[in-house]
Amino acid sequence: MTRTDFMTGSTAVTTTYKETSSVVRCCQSAARHTSTPHFTVARFAFDAPALPLVGDTLPLAESMRFALMGHYQRLLHFNTYGTAERPFQERFYSPTFAGKDAERQPLQGHRHAFYLPADEDDDGRLDHITVVAEQGFTAEEVRVLDRLRDVRLGEGDPLRLLLVGLGRADNLRAPVLASSKTWVSATPFVATRYPKLRGQKRDRPEDLATPQAFVRRVLHQELERLRQRRPDLPAVVDILPAGGISSRLLRPIQFQRFRRKYDDDGGRRPSGAFRITFAEPVPGPICLGHSCHFGLGLFVPGNEKEAAMP
Repeated sequence: MTRTDFMTGSTAVTTTYKETSSVVRCCQSAARHTSTPHFTVARFAFDAPALPLVGDTLPLAESMRFALMGHYQRLLHFNTYGTAERPFQERFYSPTFAGKDAERQPLQGHRHAFYLPADEDDDGRLDHITVVAEQGFTAEEVRVLDRLRDVRLGEGDPLRLLLVGLGRADNLRAPVLASSKTWVSATPFVATRYPKLRGQKRDRPEDLATPQAFVRRVLHQELERLRQRRPDLPAVVDILPAGGISSRLLRPIQFQRFRRKYDDDGGRRPSGAFRITFAEPVPGPICLGHSCHFGLGLFVPGNEKEAAMP
């Protein structure tokens, strides 16, 4: 199945589902010489005349998930039946990309894919996206990541994609994968629950004094849950409100917070921006809260001099 995948100037690069890019070939060669040939991170750069604003983090992450799931279906259908055209004779499903099991129930443990768009040059526009899955990518999923050449966001031409890295968090360089004591909000942290006013687990009055106090309390609880998944996580020294998001001091309301799901209430949940300080440097990524698998609640190193790349 041949198609034109990526345009650079006047040059078109044509690939088939049987081909493998140089990035994947290099990573596969390196994997053969290590005891853990386990890819958990894929990095893409965006290319477009006008890149999306950081406020579009959530819809862009959803579009990335949708595109990968679609490519996975077509690739495996092509391998099985020799065609990737509709109507499909069988449905193929990637729990890692979808975040759901074969019965379409949400996976637990946060080991499936996080889709993390980022503004890495701090110009207010998204220029990279990092796909992180602790459980790792299968061989078929790696081929799908390698074949992805564009992603649509709203109307107009799709954003072109270039796979720039495939490996593990400890051998790829990116701000979201760096190690730092201080982490600051790159996107709004959205509370995973509403205030509890009754019962034995009701919130303390001081945690309900202001919306910001409540969101800070929920963030602290999410960090405790993160410690359960990452026992080596050092103690949290402090959680302070951030004056805004990025150098542009954006407010949470400037970010899209509703998912495409008909029953999603993310835009109505309390949210905020914070600075987290740990006792010792912590490696990324750190992404917490509601819709964290779609880029909300993403933290980046708060001190460039302190942050250490893998």
